[in-house]
Amino acid sequence: MVRTKGRAIRCLLAFGIVLAASGCGDEAQVDEVPPARAPEPPPLVAPWESPELMTVVDAQLLRDPGPLRAGLDSDRPEVRARAALALGSVQDGDAVADLQRRLHDPDPLVRSMAAFALGQVSLPDGGRGLMAALESETDPAVRLRILEALGKRAARGQADALVTWEASDEEEEAARILALSRMGVAGVYAPGLVDEVLAALEHPSGPVRKAGAYLMGRSTTPEGWAGERDRVRQALDALDRSDPAAIQLLLGIGQLRDWADVPRLLGWLGHGRDWRIRVAAARALGNPTHLEAEGVRSALFHAVSRDPSSHVAVAAAQALAEGISLPDPVRSQVEEELRRGPVERWRAHLPLVSFWLGEAGVPVVLEWARRVTDGDEHAGVRAVGLLGSVPGPEATAFLFEALDHPGERVRARALSELGERWQIVALEEGTMRRILQALLAGLESGSSVEAIQAADALSSSVYSGMGAGEAILEASVARLGDEGPDRPAVVTAVTELLAALGLSRGLEALQAMEEDEDPRVRAAVGFAVERLTGERPAGTNPPGPDSTVDWAALEALGDSPRLRLRTDTGEVVIRLLPSQAPLTVQTLVGLAESGRFAGVPFHRVIPGFVAQGGDPVRGDGSGFPGFSIRSEFTTVPFQRGVVGMASSGKDTEGSQFFLTHGRHPHLDGTYTALGWVEEGLEVMDGIVEGHFIREASVLPDLRGEGHEPTEAEDGAGAK
Repeated sequence: MVRTKGRAIRCLLAFGIVLAASGCGDEAQVDEVPPARAPEPPPLVAPWESPELMTVVDAQLLRDPGPLRAGLDSDRPEVRARAALALGSVQDGDAVADLQRRLHDPDPLVRSMAAFALGQVSLPDGGRGLMAALESETDPAVRLRILEALGKRAARGQADALVTWEASDEEEEAARILALSRMGVAGVYAPGLVDEVLAALEHPSGPVRKAGAYLMGRSTTPEGWAGERDRVRQALDALDRSDPAAIQLLLGIGQLRDWADVPRLLGWLGHGRDWRIRVAAARALGNPTHLEAEGVRSALFHAVSRDPSSHVAVAAAQALAEGISLPDPVRSQVEEELRRGPVERWRAHLPLVSFWLGEAGVPVVLEWARRVTDGDEHAGVRAVGLLGSVPGPEATAFLFEALDHPGERVRARALSELGERWQIVALEEGTMRRILQALLAGLESGSSVEAIQAADALSSSVYSGMGAGEAILEASVARLGDEGPDRPAVVTAVTELLAALGLSRGLEALQAMEEDEDPRVRAAVGFAVERLTGERPAGTNPPGPDSTVDWAALEALGDSPRLRLRTDTGEVVIRLLPSQAPLTVQTLVGLAESGRFAGVPFHRVIPGFVAQGGDPVRGDGSGFPGFSIRSEFTTVPFQRGVVGMASSGKDTEGSQFFLTHGRHPHLDGTYTALGWVEEGLEVMDGIVEGHFIREASVLPDLRGEGHEPTEAEDGAGAK
């Protein structure tokens, strides 16, 4: 009996391997993404059209709920709608009763915005008011918005009601199923919920199938639906190889970690006709259970080296690196790839390189690092970062070599890694002196990126303890007088360094800058002086998030300005939404027009999720542009091509933004959506880590020229 089972397993696995190999050979897959309409926002009146509307937005950005609640009782429906949207962006939980009244407003746009706002806050009644409004609502757009809000906030009672509620058309059914899926992801499993979601997987409508699949793909554990795993498998097997619903189903099935699913997952890895689908299949295979199955590592490596999509290659490499070891012959294949594989494939090499270090393969990694550093600046940054954590004189020598790289970000990263090298490995005094001299040279260089990294490293007492305090002080004081767009960031780093030194001459230099005209510089100086003296000087409190809109400048942009990004893969044109996110649009337009985005990389690309860039200071996502702005949560759903602002929490947005690879409902209302890719979706898909924005420009509003939103392709995204 045991032998029979083993033979059956081998046969199944062999079948899956054949499928994978046949789809990942030299012939490229043809990506097929079903078309979908671009997201059209509600017809809000532009705020600059009315002083009353501008007052509402100003109050929203000041986080002053009084005028917003008063705006709900305006005799003008456009003001009531704007006030409701603003309360949803502020997330004012004390306005629930007022917003629920507006669910019965005579104007449908007001009702829609009230529903959006209620979906942004906790509801004391668990969503009963929303469910009651849904039963009586006749406007299709408002019903869709109520369903969205129920999916975000409804409790068990409303989940019960929504299970049996009947939609009027396919669009409404997709919204109902997505609401149920979101409830399940949140752990609200009403009786019959899983049955409704699973039935949706067989629906003839693609959006309905995607909505049902969301439950499986986004659940942190399969426990809520695992009892129906065979139905999920059957639904996946019945899908066309280009159906976006497969993405979330593959991710969900991967969580089951069942050996019987390996042939199925390998088949999708080889035959998925959308790169997002193949990414999901690779991720589903990336766990110890599946990786130990015969042929899985070989199929994943095949995707690393042969799949035409860089995104799939990266995901497959990440999956391979989830294992415990690399048995032969895959180990030999990986070593050959790192030694002689195309330099352009360095992004897929990164996970393998990290894994290889654990296999005592430092010489191979050093050989790889030198090859890619010579060919690509961003690859050099990543290679230097990897070698910085590797002990041994060979890695130290590589970091010193990187100080002569033509790319300033590579040099800056080398300074950072060398500056902290003493924490990784014991260094001889001569080596420490050499590092100190390199850091001082970086601090005095004309590169703000190098100066920031050098200042960060020099703030360690190990360098002032070497008798270098005076030299560091002189270089720091001299650097404080520099000008340039990155001055606030440089001053912040240098003031931290001076505070760490704690010398009187440093204090004198700081006190001379207490009245600097730039509030960001004053704030940095104030922090440093407080660390040295215990008291913060008057007038040096840090500025809060920017909340000021230049209404005249925004009106000049018009209703539909566009941001054009010329990237390494082509041009992307983004339609901006000043009516919904005026401060955010104003900020990005200002950065583009001042040239701050030129030469800035996409530093973070997660296949199937987002491509993120916009760090003009350090280029790696850790740079602070010298300001922050208020969050402006909008009603635009995060689907393929929607552009959002990166943040580390509410009201911390700055200059970084992301382009979304697919539909991600969990981002809706939690990140500022400020527009969408109107032209160049295929260019957006081709952006990978290390691609650069070469130029950013603002295009005029096309009102009056018969311009309509283009058709956008929408593939559901992976988590």
